[in-house]
Amino acid sequence: MTPESNQIGSPIGGRETLLETIARRMIGLVMGNRYKAGDRLPAELELARQFSVGRGAIREALKALSVVGLVRVERGKGTYVADRSDFLVGPISLGFNLGVQFSSLVDARKLIEVELAGLAAKHADAKAIRVMQGHLEGMQKHAAPGAFEEFLKADLGFHFAVADAAGNPLLSQFMTLIRNLMAQWISLTSKEPGVAEEALNQHGSILEAVRNHKSREARDAMARHLETMARHLSKVRRRQKANPLHAAWREC
Repeated sequence: MTPESNQIGSPIGGRETLLETIARRMIGLVMGNRYKAGDRLPAELELARQFSVGRGAIREALKALSVVGLVRVERGKGTYVADRSDFLVGPISLGFNLGVQFSSLVDARKLIEVELAGLAAKHADAKAIRVMQGHLEGMQKHAAPGAFEEFLKADLGFHFAVADAAGNPLLSQFMTLIRNLMAQWISLTSKEPGVAEEALNQHGSILEAVRNHKSREARDAMARHLETMARHLSKVRRRQKANPLHAAWREC
């Protein structure tokens, strides 16, 4: 253990939620080889002590990380770091039980895309920004009723352009694996009154932060966007008798 690794117990605060901060630090520990594939993580109580947080927060962070395949939880044995070949493959199977996993899916997407937005703000060049701008203009052009398919394409394109600009292929792979889910998410929410315009404005805030190379602002803007869209999706799902995404997951 290096002296630097002892810093994981520093108090958590700031704009991020506890879950986002804990999970981000855990991802850093795994990617930095503090824990390798097959290693057993400390027990929840020990992790809670190291991170200076409650056990419940650790449990929720581990649940989100298991969704993206970074760790695997073995009942009665503990939590283990997954093989790199398993990382980000987990989301493919989530749809068969979306009613249980919806909140974990939202958390997992926030963890990855918020980080990608921050990295994009650091690394995006003029070409990457032009690509994002082009997708934003496409959203603006097709935000009116009757042009939904084109709006959907532009919306998805923007998120993938952010991922490309981040320059991290491993994190970007997550986006590819859940592309169909993202499309279904947008399909269900953007037809709601005012949602397309709200999404357009929020994408504009993300682009502005990336263009100005302000990582914190980019992360904050992406987090607000995903939280807002998750609330809209939750409202849509509550109104529908059957789970609308369950069948879509089966087609992924």
